[in-house]
Amino acid sequence: MAVTVPPSRPPSLPGFTIRAVLWDMDGTLMDSQPFWDESFIARTRDAGGTPTPAIVERLTGASIETARHLIAATGAVADWRDPAAADLFATIADDVAARVAASPPLLPGAERITSALAQIGVAQAIVSASPRRIVESVARALGDVFAVTVTGDDGAGAKPDPLPYATAVERLGLAPADCVVVEDSATGAASARSNGIHVVQIGATKVFPADPGLVVVPDLASITPHLLLWAEREDPALSRERP
Repeated sequence: MAVTVPPSRPPSLPGFTIRAVLWDMDGTLMDSQPFWDESFIARTRDAGGTPTPAIVERLTGASIETARHLIAATGAVADWRDPAAADLFATIADDVAARVAASPPLLPGAERITSALAQIGVAQAIVSASPRRIVESVARALGDVFAVTVTGDDGAGAKPDPLPYATAVERLGLAPADCVVVEDSATGAASARSNGIHVVQIGATKVFPADPGLVVVPDLASITPHLLLWAEREDPALSRERP
């Protein structure tokens, strides 16, 4: 099981400016969205709902509360506050947890970069809206290198709210300037940037084009310890444009 609070303040590494890397999980370290979509469709249909493509699309990156709203939107339950909505969400989460535990859908580069950071003593955290049991399955698959996990079960709000990343920073005993976040979504990047944390964004297009505190890489496999740990980061796309 991942440690909730580290035993001591992470060390400052000679020559480096960042002391902790905070990871988004789904879409960044792994891709379990197909598991969620398939279970959501099957379970809400079994309960008499109609999971339209528009509803299923909104499931991506959804908090637990939002997922319950979406369950209700299908007509599978009368109201998102109905205990039946919580029960149905728990069943969907159980389906996903079983599949993740059996075969974690880690993205290429996840094991390499998290292991490399652990070897040089950098603190790491996962900050995710997923239930704790799913986050802990992924943490185990990556060698339990995470000092902190903030999950959808922790009551720490949902991105783009600043609280999820603020909670991780607080649990690490650090300041935002000591950290860097790796994200793949605009909501996640907004959560991090509202805390003043620099972001390395995975994707083809920079979600906040005018923000100098956010750089873009095409995929997780492109991320190196040097890119994460040095303050003097620059967008790889900009460096390619230079003569």
